[in-house]
Amino acid sequence: MAIRFRSTTSLFALTVAGTANVATAQASDGIKLSLGGFFRSAYGFTIDDDAQGELGHDQNLDGVSSDAEIFFMGETTLDNGVTVGARVEMEAESESDDFIDNVYAFYKGGFGELRVGALDGAAGNMYMLPPGSTANFGPYSPNIIGSPLSPGLFDPEASLALQDAVIKIVYYTPQWNGFSFGLSYTPNDDEKTDSGTDNVADSFHPDRSEGSANHNVALAMHYDYEGDGWGLNLGAAGYWEGDVEGTSADDAEQAGYNLGANLSIGGLQVGAAGTFLDDGNGAGQDIWMFGLGFAYTLDAWTIGGGYAHVQTQEAGFSDDSKLDRAGLDFSYAMGPGIDLDGGIFYTWNEAADDDGDNADNYDAIEIAIGSSLTF
Repeated sequence: MAIRFRSTTSLFALTVAGTANVATAQASDGIKLSLGGFFRSAYGFTIDDDAQGELGHDQNLDGVSSDAEIFFMGETTLDNGVTVGARVEMEAESESDDFIDNVYAFYKGGFGELRVGALDGAAGNMYMLPPGSTANFGPYSPNIIGSPLSPGLFDPEASLALQDAVIKIVYYTPQWNGFSFGLSYTPNDDEKTDSGTDNVADSFHPDRSEGSANHNVALAMHYDYEGDGWGLNLGAAGYWEGDVEGTSADDAEQAGYNLGANLSIGGLQVGAAGTFLDDGNGAGQDIWMFGLGFAYTLDAWTIGGGYAHVQTQEAGFSDDSKLDRAGLDFSYAMGPGIDLDGGIFYTWNEAADDDGDNADNYDAIEIAIGSSLTF
């Protein structure tokens, strides 16, 4: 039985929960269409180093941010018990021409679930984060942030792929005695939509772009245990690039690894997670990060917080660049699918042995309040 942790302890669990409320049609009824989505918004202000030449210069003091998505899903259950369907997720707001998030067909039953399309892979869907975040805010991988610097690299797959949610094949096993596994294969990490001569929509032999990685594999594992008043959630994920299409020194075959553990005792959750990106900043330049967090729920209120640290190797420098972020946040459940949240966070950065870097010794304090509507 899976444990329901606050925040993104398991993105895979969130995906399952998000589709659990969709009614399943019977085969005789054909595929039935349903829809859902979310709308998140926030107002906040940031006090940071904003003098001439500093990272916060020419940045507005305050602002309003929003993020919204609508999904369409159709499914039916065949006479043999296999459920077949498709899901299309569309960004309601986007600064680029890429309005499609995940779009895939799925087949699920006693054998597990198979997904085919443009979607997050096993590592991107099952990587671990500590508790301590709300729908909008958090110390690690926040959805909305006031600082221009963020420790948002815990996803080992999205951090390395040229595009998010590219075309791939994903398989998730059923849960056996608390254990579940995920496996995905990505032919090329730059294949999502048609671009130039790249006829990816109707060809399984598309062009390969410079710097793209081919034959990429992701593997992930979860162990979930629920005891009498306590629970444990363990997870690990890995992502490996195959052949990289390029000739420069930066075109290295990268890999990413994530590991995490979360413990719940009554209304309290505590946890830790870390990610290592091999050659994540270029050949011979690794990135690693870790986070610690907690959350405590009492009735409709949840108080949380945490700390994240990111360290990046920089070519030509004797030391690494270091980014840290810590904060406290809260959420209040006004009703089913309706939450208010807020938080205060402090971010500080030290550049790699370079006094001329405008990010060196950067500091920022941000305070924000927001809402999340899920339908």
